[in-house]
Amino acid sequence: MPERIIKYSEAIQEATDQMMGADPRVFIIGLGVSYPKGADGTTAGLKSTYPERVFDVSVSEHGFTGMAVGAAINGLHPIVHHGRVEFSLLAADQIFTQAAKWNYMFGGGHPVPIVFRINVGRQWGNGPQHTQALYALFGNVPGLKVVIPSSPKMAKGLLVSALKDKNPVVMLEPRWLFNIKQNVPVQLFSEPLDKAVIIKEGAEVTVVAYGDGLFSARESLALVGDTVDIELIDIVSINPIDYKTIFQSVKKTGRLLCVDTTNGAFNVGSEVIAQVARNKSIKLKSNPVALSCPNVPCPTSTALTEFFYPTKVDIANALLSTFKKPLINQTLSFEELHLAPTDTIQ
Repeated sequence: MPERIIKYSEAIQEATDQMMGADPRVFIIGLGVSYPKGADGTTAGLKSTYPERVFDVSVSEHGFTGMAVGAAINGLHPIVHHGRVEFSLLAADQIFTQAAKWNYMFGGGHPVPIVFRINVGRQWGNGPQHTQALYALFGNVPGLKVVIPSSPKMAKGLLVSALKDKNPVVMLEPRWLFNIKQNVPVQLFSEPLDKAVIIKEGAEVTVVAYGDGLFSARESLALVGDTVDIELIDIVSINPIDYKTIFQSVKKTGRLLCVDTTNGAFNVGSEVIAQVARNKSIKLKSNPVALSCPNVPCPTSTALTEFFYPTKVDIANALLSTFKKPLINQTLSFEELHLAPTDTIQ
């Protein structure tokens, strides 16, 4: 089958279009979703194809999210789009207390099939109030399934799975990745909502990452080369976390490095490290390493954000340092540090 290279944002749009065509219960609601290039292109053209199932709304996050939760309880399958994670917090009660708990409150017979698409993370110049990711906040909520697509193919497959699931699913989408490209099958396909993926097999160290952190970890592989034999894992889901895959890998390698693109306190990587440390069957050869952002709000100035997020050089040097290998002395360009990538990945 010939390759078909599309962007991350286009993969989300395609999955939405195909699932709306296959299932009349699916509808989408959110700010700007009816625009010609709505929701950063992820809902482009859907209003003209499904005029009765694409709902643009006023700035009323709590209200329209609650409407969608009620629709899900009554048998529809909404997609709720929040263009920034900070805006979704205005609907926290509906997501964390209503959608996530409803089925548990009524004996397991009242599912809430709803998908919350939430944009997260870095974007040039967005500063402290529009660059948060808050992964740990969503990962900590019982009753939610929480996934983070790291590639166009994963974005399409996970959204399809989410729209076939009977539970509330949160898809946290790093805006940084919206323009990366990949070969994505045109037909409908699904990816498991609870399974980590081994991107590269290796024998000496396990690297666990997700989202835009995984993108940087992929880039670091070329810098390290054959110096260290790295096993790279895309965690995919942070609720639940696929510890079986991680444990098997760390048992083999004896070393662990976790990459987060959010603040270091209470993050996904620290949780993974804690669970590995508690596993008595794992014998570590060195202390686990955690790379993350500082415990301060993300600055706006590029002179400061240059040092905020873990880069491919940071990851490569953390790996080389673990093995007491010579470090890489490389200065990244302004474009590499501050402009969202447009690479085509495998």
